[in-house]
Amino acid sequence: MTIGQQLKKFRLLLGLSQADMAAEIVTASFYSKVERDQNAIVIDRLVEILNAHNISLYDFFETFDNENLPNLDLQRKVYSLFDNRDLDQLIELKKSVQDEDDLLYLKLKLVIADLKDEVHEIPQNMQEELREVCLKEDTNAQKNFWDIAISTSLYSFAKLNGLITYIIANQTKFDFTDDQMLLPLLNLLIKYLDRCYKEGHFVEAKEVGEFVNTLPRSFLIGFHRLVVKYCLALIDNNYELVGQIINLIKQSGFQHYAKSLPQIKGEAI
Repeated sequence: MTIGQQLKKFRLLLGLSQADMAAEIVTASFYSKVERDQNAIVIDRLVEILNAHNISLYDFFETFDNENLPNLDLQRKVYSLFDNRDLDQLIELKKSVQDEDDLLYLKLKLVIADLKDEVHEIPQNMQEELREVCLKEDTNAQKNFWDIAISTSLYSFAKLNGLITYIIANQTKFDFTDDQMLLPLLNLLIKYLDRCYKEGHFVEAKEVGEFVNTLPRSFLIGFHRLVVKYCLALIDNNYELVGQIINLIKQSGFQHYAKSLPQIKGEAI
């Protein structure tokens, strides 16, 4: 049994269409892909849909192994802290994960190493395992992009560029009107732009900037658009704009995020 199959079962029992079941919480097209297990749905949106139709959480999740639910919540925290580039909280969260062979523990270790620029210290066999798992989780399955976003440092630039090119060329396959798809996508693109700047791939970076301008406007990703603008200003050697944006980020209380950004060569943020 999958989440999609369980949603479909309850929808049919209630005699609802997919659009009715989506209840404007997610788009009907996104919901349809969830039922077909082509899209993942975050737990918050799932609970909203169940509540909208008075479906008991106990009844819905009874089929599943309840031990997996805390793990889903923990994974959501990892992505949220990565989104904020909150290294200190990620380190604290890692202390609560006991099983060092658990995939979530490995993802946490990867995210922390990435923010500390220490991915090279992760053993090669572990890097290969994470690379395979993270890639499998996202693009071809048309799910969100969190796992690719947290693992960009594991790919060669050519491989990473291929993934970004695929997403842009096949953007109609993804529901970018959904914030839960947009947020991890912007995280992925920001990490990609970081690589572009550091490795001198300026043409590719500007193509991503043009793509971001076509994405739906959303309050949730307003900050991320600002970070994209920062990365492009770096590439354009527009250091006045770089300084303005980094000062704005700091004044907004995101000093820890500022430290994670690429910087003007030879200068410290």
